[in-house]
Parts: sequence; structure tokens; C-alpha cells
Amino acid sequence: MDRIRAHIGPLWPYAVLIAIPLFGFVLPDLISGRLLITGDNLQQNYPLHVLVGSMLRHGQLPFWNQYIFSGTPLMADFNAGAFYPLMGFFVVLPDRAAWIATEVVLFSVIAIGMYAFLRALKLSTVACLLGAATFAFAGPVLSQVNHVDMTEGFAAIPWMLLAVHHIVRDGRWRWVIVLGIAYATVILAGAPEAMLDEALLVLAYAVMSAGVSRERWWRVLSRCATAVALALSLAAIQWLPGLDAIRASQRGFGYLASTGSYPTPFSIIALVPYINGGYGRLGESAFFSQYNLPEVGIYLGLLPLIALVTLLHPRWPSKLAPRDRLTWYVVGTFGYLLALGSNTPFERFFNRIPLYGHQRLQSRNMIIVATALSVLFAGWLDRTDAPPVEARWRRYDRIISLVPLALVAILVVWALTATGSLVHVFAGVWASPGVTHTVREATFIALALAVGAAAVVWLRPQLSTRQWAVAATAFVAVDLGLMALTSQLVQSPSNDLVSGTTPIQRLMAANLSPGGRFINYDPQTYSSLAGSPQGIPDLNIIPRLPSVSGYASIVNGNYESVTHTHEQDDLDIGQLGSGTLGRLNLQEIVTVPEYFLVPLGSTPQSLSAVQQTSEAFGTDAVLVQGYGANYNETAYPFYPGPRPSPHSGQTQSWFFGESLEPASASLLFTHATASTALVRFGVLRADGSTSWGSTVSLGAGATRVDAHLPQEQAIGLSVQVVGSLPPHQAVIAVDGHSYELAGSLSSTVIPGPWHQAGTEQGYVVYTSTTPPTPITASTDGGRPLPVRVLSSTTKSEQISIDAPAPSSVIRSVAWDSGWQANISVNGGASRAATVHSFDLVQKVNIPAGHVVVTFHYRPPHLTVASVLSIGGVGALLVLFVGWLVVRRRRQPPDTGSSSVSEREPEAVTV
Repeated sequence: MDRIRAHIGPLWPYAVLIAIPLFGFVLPDLISGRLLITGDNLQQNYPLHVLVGSMLRHGQLPFWNQYIFSGTPLMADFNAGAFYPLMGFFVVLPDRAAWIATEVVLFSVIAIGMYAFLRALKLSTVACLLGAATFAFAGPVLSQVNHVDMTEGFAAIPWMLLAVHHIVRDGRWRWVIVLGIAYATVILAGAPEAMLDEALLVLAYAVMSAGVSRERWWRVLSRCATAVALALSLAAIQWLPGLDAIRASQRGFGYLASTGSYPTPFSIIALVPYINGGYGRLGESAFFSQYNLPEVGIYLGLLPLIALVTLLHPRWPSKLAPRDRLTWYVVGTFGYLLALGSNTPFERFFNRIPLYGHQRLQSRNMIIVATALSVLFAGWLDRTDAPPVEARWRRYDRIISLVPLALVAILVVWALTATGSLVHVFAGVWASPGVTHTVREATFIALALAVGAAAVVWLRPQLSTRQWAVAATAFVAVDLGLMALTSQLVQSPSNDLVSGTTPIQRLMAANLSPGGRFINYDPQTYSSLAGSPQGIPDLNIIPRLPSVSGYASIVNGNYESVTHTHEQDDLDIGQLGSGTLGRLNLQEIVTVPEYFLVPLGSTPQSLSAVQQTSEAFGTDAVLVQGYGANYNETAYPFYPGPRPSPHSGQTQSWFFGESLEPASASLLFTHATASTALVRFGVLRADGSTSWGSTVSLGAGATRVDAHLPQEQAIGLSVQVVGSLPPHQAVIAVDGHSYELAGSLSSTVIPGPWHQAGTEQGYVVYTSTTPPTPITASTDGGRPLPVRVLSSTTKSEQISIDAPAPSSVIRSVAWDSGWQANISVNGGASRAATVHSFDLVQKVNIPAGHVVVTFHYRPPHLTVASVLSIGGVGALLVLFVGWLVVRRRRQPPDTGSSSVSEREPEAVTV
């Protein structure tokens, strides 16, 4: 025990590094009932974790996700992280508690791992503590807190570095196991960016650490190759089926390394974190430049920047040896170039790196920079010279400490005198009043912190070791604490959204027919953010509402090309109108009025005079969310053309998308009428009936027809014609404002085929009047056949059919190569049958007779993957048992003597 204590050092730093995430995630839930979760974690990762945990808890393997994309692989979709070790929390704990436990453990593992790695570099306790805290609770780790798969990948970084450190120095094989297990967890976490970026980080560190020593190179090549083989074996259950799913997905052709490169001007965020906007916690504007803040946030504090410049002097008295410093400068520079991607001369080279060259989001390589900077920061905190410090180093330190202060002062002056120029350089946008306020506020805050950082450095020679350690710790706590408390980490959704019980979700659940699916349609994102109450996919998993769309990172490529449902909150309107999507049993559409009503700048006198107008949020009582005019959807025509000419006696109808009381309505014709006609206008009530107004007589040569409407609340407009009319568009007037009934849904979601189920929280729900048909069967001649469902689970279904002739079975589940079928005819032996792709769903041809068809899903390469993963775990267990036996045999008899622990180095020397 004394030996272990001597190896790990004092326990209080571990307690501190665990307490920070423990209090950070637990207290908000205990005190105010708030779950700290945001962004993709809320919309995607949390629902997927809940689903996997629920399936495992009920004895089901997490192979298939029936709730998004009309059915899609679950385990093979890397985002689910189905076999990541911490998934066990979702099996044994309530969902909220499981999420909190996962976050606490992950951030604790990151912090403790970096602390252990820095201790291996022989740095002091306080230096290791502050370096570990900086890495774990700031920079990319904090910015990527909305991606738990990235956080899970980050948890392995310091442990892999620690393993490589020991492999290079002594070559002990035990560290091969640590490296292999750590990298296996990165793969199991499911973030491809983490897998590739961290592999390059470890490779760069290993190469630099090995140097020119043949012995070290042999250790690196032999041990690391073995560790990679172990990692691939352990994680085969994830990557083997996953690669097959990726090949069939919309990302099957990959990306170039330039996709998601870090914009070079954003490097200023390392000095002034919210100069391009933030999360609104300090009254600043939301991030207003390209990209998004979680992907570019790299602020690690001001003292690490001072350390970065200070340690450039090779003779500066740090306990981090000059050779180690060089290693981390090279590794950090390498990571920075990788992050910049297409913004460097090395773009073509990066694109040709195997696997990496077709991976997106190169900006995430900033984690390599953060790792290097955290190590250098710890090395700067730990000096080798004892007091008094040489005068030349005092002067050097003080001069360097003024570098960030001078840079921030220049930015302050620039922000005050030429804000537009500054914003254009660093954000590439126009300096609105809100942007100007944000930039000035951000630079003033950075200036105050820069003054504080310089003061800490200037006071270093005058303070004792303990006093300066306290001062440095206090400044780091203030600096990083301010960033954490103003980050996305402190955002939290409503509890009813997390539990899937918001009013709009209850309305959706009450009206979605069994076997049907829904979609949230809002391509312009008027009211469809991660925390919006309707629970945009993949949050629909929580209330168990199946959807034709989803947000998971991959979807079958053919399914996406036809439906366009992977573009968030979107759906190909042309395919909806043509009936192509009918096989998916789309029964419910959740949307907002902006996709039915188009605000006009003035009352048009003809169809050619129609002019859309943009509106800001809250300026129109009818369209509260505002309106973005002339929106262009590149995947399909967004605005419908004029309604075709109606037959005599035919009624045409439009939905409003909400309940209104319009005063009048008009039809604008594409050309003049050729003959007389009678037109009657009416309003559609919520119960489906129509309140008709008076009939209007229309002569030949007319280009429009107008009428007053019955004064009552209505959900739509109806027009009845006797005679003939040219193609036309409808316009209504509400409180003096004109709206064209020409939103993108106006021509496809119409009364009759669709019914307005209700409105709630600003959303409107439409349901199809055609009942869903999860499974259908028909003879080759088209005669429908009854189908009896014998059993049904998430990944299997058995049905029986009495087929008088060769027939086909169509199952409304998205086709995937993992689905297989077996058929048994008249009680005979079961034989395999091919599952064909038919209008996006599954089709099986069957012979005549009493046929039992069994559908079952099996991830590709499951057998090989299972053998490799189970074999890897078994090998580790055998090695562990062997180690215990050898250790027991080598253990000397107890003589009653006690060992003396090594003395812990000083906290910090000045």
C-alpha cells in the first residue's frame, strides 16, 4: 500500500479533480432540478443512450433503431456508442442519473488521466493539478461538451500518452494493455474524428519521444503495433459493422480534409474567447460568424499563453526538459496545421492521408493543440531554480507577461475606433449594434484578465512558493471558471422535454396512429432548435414516436437521396406530393404556419405583382416567428406553383397553419378567364366543416376574383367553382395584412387527405386521413391479401399469409442489407428468402400456400466482430489471471517490516 501511495502521490489533487465535475453536474439537478445537457447531446446522444440502455435492460441486443429514418442500424451507427463501458449506467440507473454519472466520470477520468501523465513527467503537484484542470475543464474539451462521443474519446488521451511515455522509456508490456484498452474505448465511443485525430496525436508524440534511438523505435513499433491490434480486436463489435453502415450511407464517398477546417482568423479566440459572440450569458450576441462556437472554442486561459511564449527560450529554468518541450512544440504545431486543414499549403497532403483524408471537421484537431499547451503550462509552473531567481529571468518573465496584455490592448483600441474593420477581419460579417457591443465587451473582459495574468507573473519573485501557488491557482480558477459559467455547459432544457412530455409532444402522441410515423418540418428553422418543445429527432426516441427523419450522423444513402430527411427538419416536398413516401407510413406532420402563409409587402392586384416580404421575429401577430422571404431549397422546388384549373363543381381548399379570422380572400389567375364562372368562398372550421359565404359572379377576361369571408375563426380557405377558372394562387387578408397561401406545404398538405389535429405551443399538427399499413401482401396480379402478425420485436417480425398464387410482402421498414428473411410454406422447412429494396422499404416474394415469413435483422460481420471482441476480452482475462498467479508466487513472506514512501516534490518552486 505504501508503494502505491508513493507512486500516485497525495490524494487531495484527485479529490479536487473529481469534486469539480461532481459538483458541477450534480448540484444543478439537486438544487433546481436542471439537467446540464445541450446541443447534440440533447438532440442525439442522450436519446440514443436511453434507447440502448432500455434495450439492454430488457435483454435485447441494440441492433436496430425503429424510431428514426423509418428504421436504421443502431449499433452500427457510431453515435450510439452501444458498447462503450459507461453505457452500463443507462442499464442500471434512471436515465437522468445515468447521464449525470456518465458526465461526472468522463470529466474525472480526463482530469485524473492528465494529472497522472504530468506526474510521470516529474512535475510538481500544483503544476500537475493546474495543467490537468486546464486541459479537462477548458478549451476544446469544454467546447465539445455537447458531444459526449467526443468527450468519451478525450477521456482516453492522457492515458494513451502515459502508456506511450512508459513504452518509450522502459518498454514494459503492461503499458501495451493500457494503450490498447484506451484506444479501444475511443473506437467504442463512436466519434470518427476522435479516432483519427487522437491516433495522429499519439503517433506524433511517440515519434518525437523516440527521437533517433533505435532501441526506442523498436519499443514504439513493436509495442504500439500490438496495442493497435488489441484495440481493434476489443472494439471490432463497433467498427466492423460500422464500416459497412458507413459504406452504404450518405457519407459513403467521404469528405476532403478541407471540410470543416479551422478558420485561421478564429485563432484569436484563444486570446479573446467571445470576440465573435458567445452564448448570451454576459449579454453578448450569439456567435455571429461562420461555423459554430462549439467547434472553434479553444480558450485555455491567459497563463498558458504566457507559458507558451516563455518556454520558447530553451534555457528557461523549467523542470520540463528542453527535449520534452521541443516534443510538445512540434506536436502542438502539427495539430494546429491539421486543424487549419485547407487554410494551409498542406491541404493536398492531408487529403491523401489514408482514412484521415476523407474525414470531416478537421477543426477538432485543436484537441492536439490543447494537449500540448496544457503540458507546456504545467512545465512553466514548475521551475528548477530556487529563490532568489536570477535577475535576467525576472526581466524576461515580466516582458513576456506583457505580450498578451499588449495584444489585447491593441484589440481594445481597435474595437473602440474601428469596430467594423475588426469584425470584418475576425468574423467576416457586418458590425451591427449588437455585434459592436459584443466585441467591445469581449475585449474589455479579456483586458481585465490579461492585467490579472501579468500581475500574477510580476508578483512571482516576491511571493513564497506557497503564496504564488495560491495566487496562480486563484487566477486559473477565476479565468476558467468565468468561461465555464458562461459556456453552453450551463444551458439546460425543460424537464418535460427531457422526459418527452411537453404539451406539443402529448398532442403528437395522441394523434399518431399505431404503425404510423411523423416528421417535424421546419427547414428554415423558425422554431426547431435542439431545445424546442416538439422534440425534434432524435429526441422523438424519448416519447417513443417513430419518425421518417432523424439526426444520427449516418443514414442509408438511397433513403437520404430520395427523402432528404437527413437535412435537419426537412422533407422532399415533391416526393411527398407524388406519393413516393407513402410506403413509409408518414401519418403526421408537425410544423409552423410559416410553411402555409407567405407575407406580402402589399395587396397584389395581379399574380405578377406578388412580392414576398421578410419579417423579423415578433413583428407579425400572424407569423410570430418572422419570415425569411425567397428561401431557396436546393434539393427540390420549395414554393409551389399555381393551383391547377378546377373542374366545374369542384372544391379546392388550403390550410392556414393556424386558427385565423381572415376578412377577405382573392384568387389571382395566371391569365384572364375565357368564360363566365360562379365562385363561392368559405372558411374551413376546426371540425372539418365549411362556413360558406356568398357566391361571386365572374365574367370573361377577369384576372382576379375577390370576396368577403364569414367572420369566424377558421383553419383554412375553401373555394367552390361552377364553370372553369385558370390556374391561380390564393391570397387572404388578416388585420390589414395580405398573405399568399403559397408556403411550401400548401400544395401537398391540403384538407381532405390531411386533417388538422390541433395546435400547441406555436406548432400545428396534421394527420393523414389514410390509415397506416405496416405490412401488406398482394398477389402478383394485385389482389390484396390479409396478413396476420404472429410476433414482433425491434429486430424481428413473423407473419403468416394464405397466398392463392405467387405473391409479395411489403414491410414498411427502411431497407438495409442487414435484414434477412426466412419463409416456411405449408409447415415445411424454413428457407432463406431475399429481402429486396422496394420504394425505400422491404419486399419479399413468396410462393403460393400457407406461408410463414420471418424477418430478422443481423448487423453485417456480426460473427467475426463478436469473435474478435470476445477473444480480446478473453485474452485480457487470461493475462490478468496469469499476472495474479506470478505475482503471488513472487511475493515475499510478510516480515512485518514497512517500506518508506518516496517524498513528494515541492508544490511549485520559484
